[in-house]
Amino acid sequence: MADRNNNGLYFIVGGIVVAVALLFFFMSGGDDGMATTDPAAGGDTNISVETPAAEPADTPAVSVETDSPPAVDAPAEPAPAN
Repeated sequence: MADRNNNGLYFIVGGIVVAVALLFFFMSGGDDGMATTDPAAGGDTNISVETPAAEPADTPAVSVETDSPPAVDAPAEPAPAN
């Protein structure tokens, strides 16, 4: 029985292993690149959010007019079978 040459298979599997190792290296935590600094000296920070004024209650109702014909109701009962 002759030995088969599997160099191509080894090359592909090795490339996949290297790619997975590189992805793990870049995706794993480690140094996140964020600079750490002490908080600034001082007091509390106050944030205020102003909401817009509510609409007056006496606004007129809105009506919608269309150019399409009115909807037709479906018949109440199906036509009798002969």
